[in-house]
Amino acid sequence: MEEFKIYSVSDQYIEYLRQFEPNVYSNKSENRSHTRKYIGTVIEMNGVKFFVPMSSPKETDYQIAGEEKVIKKSIIPIIRMTEKNNGVKELKGTLRISHMIPVPESELILYDLENESDKDYKALVISEAIFIRKNSEKIKNYAEIMYSQKKANDETGYVKSALNYIKLEELCKEYSRQQNS
Repeated sequence: MEEFKIYSVSDQYIEYLRQFEPNVYSNKSENRSHTRKYIGTVIEMNGVKFFVPMSSPKETDYQIAGEEKVIKKSIIPIIRMTEKNNGVKELKGTLRISHMIPVPESELILYDLENESDKDYKALVISEAIFIRKNSEKIKNYAEIMYSQKKANDETGYVKSALNYIKLEELCKEYSRQQNS
């Protein structure tokens, strides 16, 4: 397993977590587009692998500045992945630090970009992967801050709405024990 590559997570593990933590993003196994589940990158903190999911741009990722619609700046729970094309900044997607989940290595699936048949989607994922590699320190830093704030029961709004990483780590350990018994 390498950090900052693109992965998906097994349907079985996601469904296991969602039994206890319904705000874990669903793999949407019944209505997938492309070969896509939900994909993201993986970082390691305190010896635990965390999957940081990617999400498509939403209207909430923009704000009005004067008469223009502009991309909001990244904040700790949401990193906005951008790319400049002909001098214009484009939003490619987001990394949802607030929804990262601990994952046993056995449940991580390296995303096979070579076999993606949708050329536009493939180009998008390549752009996102380049952004992730260029911003790896920022991603890890934001994840560590978010984790620390959640662990300290910080009452900030964005921290309260983040997943319960401590509970999820216990569920991850329990899942691994079940798989190995």
